[in-house]
Amino acid sequence: MSISIKSSLVTLSYIFCLFFIVSKAVQAEPKYQGVNTCSGTYPSYWQDPAAKFKDMWTGQKITNVPTNTWKKGVFQLSDNYPNKLIDDKANQPWRDKRFDALFLADTNQTTKKELAEEYSWLVLNYIHEGNINQANQMDFDVCNNPVRPWYHIPFQTYDAMSGREFTHGLTREAPVTFSVKTGSGLVNTTMWAVGIYNATAAYTLGEVWQKNGQAKIPTQSIAFHEGAVIGKPLFNTATVEQLPVLKNMPSWNANISAPSFCKCTAKIKGQQCNLIEESNQCPRSYKQWPNVKLLQFDIAIKDSRAQGTGWVYGTFVADGERKASVKEPWLRMSLLGLMWGNDTPPMGELAYNYPKNPRKNGFSEEVIIWDTVDTLNAASGTEISKQMGHLGCNYRLNGPADNANSSCLSCHGTASVPDENEVTPPSISQFSKTQTNECVTPDPGSKVAGTDRSGTPSKVINGVSFADMDSLYFANVPAATSFNMTVATPKGQVNVMGEGVPSYADSQQKQWISLDYSLQLSISLKQWMQWQKHKNSPQTVRVVDKELRRE
Repeated sequence: MSISIKSSLVTLSYIFCLFFIVSKAVQAEPKYQGVNTCSGTYPSYWQDPAAKFKDMWTGQKITNVPTNTWKKGVFQLSDNYPNKLIDDKANQPWRDKRFDALFLADTNQTTKKELAEEYSWLVLNYIHEGNINQANQMDFDVCNNPVRPWYHIPFQTYDAMSGREFTHGLTREAPVTFSVKTGSGLVNTTMWAVGIYNATAAYTLGEVWQKNGQAKIPTQSIAFHEGAVIGKPLFNTATVEQLPVLKNMPSWNANISAPSFCKCTAKIKGQQCNLIEESNQCPRSYKQWPNVKLLQFDIAIKDSRAQGTGWVYGTFVADGERKASVKEPWLRMSLLGLMWGNDTPPMGELAYNYPKNPRKNGFSEEVIIWDTVDTLNAASGTEISKQMGHLGCNYRLNGPADNANSSCLSCHGTASVPDENEVTPPSISQFSKTQTNECVTPDPGSKVAGTDRSGTPSKVINGVSFADMDSLYFANVPAATSFNMTVATPKGQVNVMGEGVPSYADSQQKQWISLDYSLQLSISLKQWMQWQKHKNSPQTVRVVDKELRRE
C-alpha cells in the first residue's frame, strides 16, 4: 500500500473518530426540555387566594385577585429551584475572553464603550430568549420557558403597599418625580417591576427558600455563583405626553394602586398604618388607570473579572421615539451604561467630584453612553436632578427610576440579612434620618454643611464627615462580604448606625451578613420575618416596615 493511501486512510479514520467524539459530546448535552417551574409553594402575589395563604390577608380589603371580568393570564411564582448548581456558560457569550479587556484599567475609553455595549446586548438577548413572543403566554410569564428556566424570589407579597400584583407579578418599587415639559413641569409617578433569575442564580435562592415553604435565614454571608444573571424590567405610570421616550414601548395592564404613589395615613396619629388600613386606603385596580409602560431594564451578572465587586450591573432605557422602526418592541431601548465598580474616591476625597470630569475623561470601572443621557434629558423638563438622564452621584450609573445620590452598585452593595430587629443598612444614606448624607457638595468654606445631588440641604451628623460617608457607600464591596458601617473619626471608631447594630441572634456576629448584592432577597427575608412575627397576632397590629425607596 502506498504512503499516500495509508495517509488517506489515517485521515479518514481520524475524521471518523473525531465525528464520533463530537457526536457523543453533543448527545451528552441534550437540548433543554422545558418544565413548569411554578410549584405554588409560596404565595404568587399579595392576597393570593390559595387556602394555605388566606390568613395573611385576613381583614384586608381584597382588591388584588382576578375578577370575573379578567380574561387574561394570572401571574404564577416560579419557585421550583434547581437542586444542583447549573453553569450555563455555553449560552453566555459575554464570558468569552475577548471581553477581558473591558475590565482592564489600561483599556482606552473607545474600546471599553464598544465592549460594554456588546456585552450588555448579549445579556439582554439571553434574558429575552423564551420569555417574549411565546404562543399562548404573556411576555415574561417564565413558568414554561422553552429555552432555559427562570425564577422569581418569594415573599415580595406580604406588604400591602408594595406586594406583587396578580397580572404580571409586578411589585411597587418607588415614587419618582420627573421634570417634564407639560403641565406644572413636574409629574409624580410610580415604578412597578419584576425581577427574574436564571438557574445559576436560582440555585442560591433555593439555599434560602426551601421546598417545604420555609425560609432558611442565612447565618453567614452567601455568594451567588459565576454566570448568575438577573433581569428586571421596570414599568412607569407616566403618560407618553409626559415622558415621550415611552412612545411605542411595551405596556402592561397591571393591577396597581394610584399612579402618583398612593400613601396611607394611620388612624392613630404618629403611627404607621397597619395592613388593613393600607389595603383600604390604597386599593388595586386594572381598570381605573392606564397601562404601565416599560421605562428601564436592569441587568446584573456575576462575573469574577469585576475584581472589586464580582458583579456587573447595566441599565437600558426606553427609546421608543428614536427606535420606532425597530420591529421588536422589547428592543426599542438604548444602553444607558454598564458598571463593575464604584470608582471609589481616595481616602478623604468626596464622591460628588471624583473622578474629575467623567464625561470628558471617562470612568475606570464603568461606561456611560452619553448619547443616551442626552436623549433622555432632551425629552425632560428643566429641573436637572429630576430629568430622566440624571444618572447617579457624579454621573455614576443610575437609571431614571433610581436615586441621583447613589449608583447601582453602591445601593446593592448594602444588601444584608435583616437582624433580630428587622434592621438592614440603608441602601442609600439619605434614607436614614440619623446618618450623614452621601454625595454631598459642601457649602463654600464649610466642612459640616452642604447640599446633596438631589438638592437636599445636608449636615454632618455625629462627627461622621461627608468624605467618611462616601468612603462607605462608594467602596467596592467584594462579593459576599459584609457591608462596613464603621468609620474612624477624631473621637474614635463610630458605627454610623449606632452601637449594637446589627443585633443578630448569634451575639458573636458583629458584622452584617451579606446577601451578595441582592436587595430583593433582603426585602423578601424582611417580609418573611414580619409574617412569622405577625401570624399569631391580631390583624390590627400587623404593621410592616416601610418598603424600599428610590426617591
